[in-house]
Amino acid sequence: MCGIAGFIYKDAGKSVERSRLKKMIDAIAHRGPDAEGMFCEKNIALGHRRLSIIDLSEQGNQPMYSHDHRYVIVFNGEIYNYIEIKTELSKLGAVFTNQTDTEVIMEAYRYWGAKCVKRFNGMWAFCIYDREKSQLFFSRDRFAIKPLYFVDREDVIIFGSEAKAVIAGFPEENVPDSRMIYRFLWGTPEDRDEMSYYKNIKIFERASCMLYDLRQKKWRKGIYWDVDEEKFRKKWINRKNPVKVFRRLIEDAVKLRLRADVEVGACLSGGVDSSTIVGICSKKYGIRMHTFSSVYADMECNEKEYIDFVNQYNHTIPHLIYPEPKETDLIKAFQDIIYHHDGPNMGASLYSQYSVMKGVQGNVKIVLDGQGADELFGGYIPYYGYRIADILNENTISAKIKAIRMLSVIAVEWPDRLRYIQPDAVIHTIGADFYKKLKENYRGGSALTDRNYPLFTEAFLNSVDKGIAYSEKNISGILNTRLCKDVMRDSIPSLLHNEDGNSMAFSIESRVPFLDYRIVEFGLALDGRYKIRNEWTKWIIRKSCRKYLPKKVARRKDKMGFPAPFARWLRECGQKEEMKELIYAFGDRNIVPRETIDFYYRQHMNGEADRDVILYKFLVMELWLRTCNEKKLG
Repeated sequence: MCGIAGFIYKDAGKSVERSRLKKMIDAIAHRGPDAEGMFCEKNIALGHRRLSIIDLSEQGNQPMYSHDHRYVIVFNGEIYNYIEIKTELSKLGAVFTNQTDTEVIMEAYRYWGAKCVKRFNGMWAFCIYDREKSQLFFSRDRFAIKPLYFVDREDVIIFGSEAKAVIAGFPEENVPDSRMIYRFLWGTPEDRDEMSYYKNIKIFERASCMLYDLRQKKWRKGIYWDVDEEKFRKKWINRKNPVKVFRRLIEDAVKLRLRADVEVGACLSGGVDSSTIVGICSKKYGIRMHTFSSVYADMECNEKEYIDFVNQYNHTIPHLIYPEPKETDLIKAFQDIIYHHDGPNMGASLYSQYSVMKGVQGNVKIVLDGQGADELFGGYIPYYGYRIADILNENTISAKIKAIRMLSVIAVEWPDRLRYIQPDAVIHTIGADFYKKLKENYRGGSALTDRNYPLFTEAFLNSVDKGIAYSEKNISGILNTRLCKDVMRDSIPSLLHNEDGNSMAFSIESRVPFLDYRIVEFGLALDGRYKIRNEWTKWIIRKSCRKYLPKKVARRKDKMGFPAPFARWLRECGQKEEMKELIYAFGDRNIVPRETIDFYYRQHMNGEADRDVILYKFLVMELWLRTCNEKKLG
């Protein structure tokens, strides 16, 4: 796990500046405090910051040369199955000089070319320079776990693990994108496509490779993995017991992610996902894990009861982090988070995760985390609506009875969340009048805005390009189609961006077993009845991994994750006046009407309604714009 950066002048006669590259890798020193390296040759500059995880010797430093010096690589990530690939390559005659997965990537590219990435199980962003052919090969992992920012100008190609690396070397790229400001405030996930918060800095597409020929000055691009439901079903589902298949897959995914020459810990929220990971490490592989958890005094944010169950059940080494900020720390923490995420972020819960990662630092270098399980296996309450719609499509009396039973569970367990049950097919179950009432509570956009107070000024709306097209990927079933979109487009990319930003801020590598590509393929092909059954979300995880879970965790129905009591902080914390000033200052930018900001702020502070979600967005957007040259807004 590391940080990479570089630039390539398209004019072969122009030499790169070593000082420029040094600025770029210095900007991401937090990603790799153990070593730094630079390769500068003619018009090629490749830089690296290293976090030592596998082969801790100097032989693991980058940029790394192949044994014959034909290839040079800078690589961020981990290839978990590198041992198996190395064995296969050795039989083909490959030469290895160290014990790293980095060298395995270069030799795999030598023997298999661009197709090598199809064999990798891991997370990665890398650039290989073929000095013999004068070609550059870029690739990013299937689900964009590891970041890669990219600029392709007429004169230069620029890349980096973070946008700040690009800006450090090329300050002219510090131009905020008004389209992203619109999307952020409206409630659209940040990383759905190639757009970053900077106008010209793009996000390298997931599951893709790009080859640049320096002699011909031409690009070749390819997608090496995509959703193929029929293929996934034949591979993982047909004539197999799904419960047993999933158990084997998650056990092996965790096993692979325990490969390291440093100690591995786990983030533990007390939910089913992270508890399953800790349980497998303990019960299956006999590891006494360090666990790291966020704990607040607020009952709506307190998971300590379940965290304690898991720690006691697995005899872990627990680390409880209490993120409650000191009187003058909160705004500084938000500024730090914005800096490490290269832009504003959707919710204050990132403060909790950020605090947990800060607590990890100095204890272990790697943590396992449960990202992906909810989106693959139906872990959120709104998914009930899509499952109910699937059941109603069976068009039988028994199906309708089953759907009514599921809705009654939601009404009893989570009555305040009924308004999130949206699919139109549910109308047939709950009645059109009741459904109309539900829709009246749903505002669209941020879901917490008031229709009488416009979110944007007319001037801003008239100036911004709102037309954003997304590719649609439909698979069998209403629930599975929704889950597929969340995994591939609407949710997971943003969550992974946050995971990387928070962990690498403290030089911590985060690994996500549920996003092993085999589990993703299995999950996308799995019928919805194995995901939501009666009152149980993520049924297959609870069923297949019950021996790894304390009963109270396996049978819990609520879900928190790493929440933060920002609603209370706005009203009570020692910096509430400073936060008010920042929120109202955002109203002077002619993006959101000042009267809209005033309405939400007064309503929240008077206790009429919790408006913490939208007020948080105003706050962090103002903080981010203050780090940019807003006069360059594009």
